[in-house]
Amino acid sequence: MIGELLGHLAAITDLAGLAFASGTLLVAYTIFGLTGFGSSIIAIPFLIQVLPLHTCVAVMLLFDLIVCSLLNFKERHIADKVELKRILPSLLVGAIGGILLSLHAPKKPLFLLLGAFVIAMFVWSNFFNKKSYRISSAFAPPLAFFGGAFTTLFGTGGPLYTIYLAGRIDEKRILRATLGALIGMTAIIRLVMFSAGGLMSAPAIYLIAVILFPFALTGFLLGSLLHKKLDSRAVKKAVWIILLIGGISAFVKGI
Repeated sequence: MIGELLGHLAAITDLAGLAFASGTLLVAYTIFGLTGFGSSIIAIPFLIQVLPLHTCVAVMLLFDLIVCSLLNFKERHIADKVELKRILPSLLVGAIGGILLSLHAPKKPLFLLLGAFVIAMFVWSNFFNKKSYRISSAFAPPLAFFGGAFTTLFGTGGPLYTIYLAGRIDEKRILRATLGALIGMTAIIRLVMFSAGGLMSAPAIYLIAVILFPFALTGFLLGSLLHKKLDSRAVKKAVWIILLIGGISAFVKGI
């Protein structure tokens, strides 16, 4: 049994790939602990360099289920349920479209799409996003649709949900709770859809998750400890530099 699992693992990656993935997850979840910024959009552009896309998305799903449960358990009751109800129907439709694409679309165009999406988020956040803005509820369906599609494709729909909810909710604690509840729900949706599509059936996914999770958890705990000690502006600049590098690397991989 163990020999068979190791054989599956060797067919996917090698020790150097696992070491690279371990370092990537340590950094990604340290940043997540520091800023609350989505770990998947940071990690996946780098993870796809050493692991198959489906494996990356499945492993990050397992980690997100655990870490989001730890982070959001106490605050879920104050989430804005009205906004969640606006988002969920279109999100579900987009998620179905995303899972169909992930099962049937060729991989290189998906890498190009991921790289372009990450670079677009970098440009939006650094050049167009203002400190305060108000967004109409009419934007809920399209942003939720594309957020759902990117969530099941890459696990990276969070920035689109954040753009919408940050323009609707002024209270930071309620915003964080609403995002946390939404991410938790999308993780469950992804788990159901991935399981139905057979994307969670490979034994190597769980072996890789067991090997890599200590690095993700260590990063999350380290980031949580450093949260109050480091300058948030400097951290965010570092995050965006890492994100831009990851987006470019994903884009190049798709060419």
